[in-house]
Amino acid sequence: MTMRMTVAALAAMTISMAGAAFAHGDHDHDAGRGAKPPPMAIVQVDQARDAAARFADVEAAEKAGYRDIGVFMPNMGWHYMNESLLDAKFEWTKPELLVFADDPCGGKRKLVAVEYAVPLNLSKRAPAGFVGNADRWDANQTFQIWTLHAWVYEYNPEGVFAPHNKRVP
Repeated sequence: MTMRMTVAALAAMTISMAGAAFAHGDHDHDAGRGAKPPPMAIVQVDQARDAAARFADVEAAEKAGYRDIGVFMPNMGWHYMNESLLDAKFEWTKPELLVFADDPCGGKRKLVAVEYAVPLNLSKRAPAGFVGNADRWDANQTFQIWTLHAWVYEYNPEGVFAPHNKRVP
């Protein structure tokens, strides 16, 4: 089986299995958000989720170099950044930030999303991100970075790449 056939088979299998990031009932996750993610973007999102799984626990994330930067955003959560990853490159398996939500019952924070960041001074235009055009980068003027969320652990009715998630307090 050639590499092209392997990727195509994997993408078809991913779509048929309806990955958690995109499949949730019959709701159109991308309504008003642009084009639906192509199959390869779905594969990339699954790879991002798998790569970040080892950081499900805040302590594990901190041991790997992610630090609480003291930024809490409603409908997002707490942001932990690994500054050593902050550069001009988009690498979907190496998110610069991890986003954790507080447990409403007082337990440990849980990982809900990964976030990518590229300094504005290193990229005048939105970085090339996931395959296709479904992702939406935001030029955050406060922090002087391009940002992109991927809700890989918490379903987001607005879409996997939406910046906010009303399911997260």
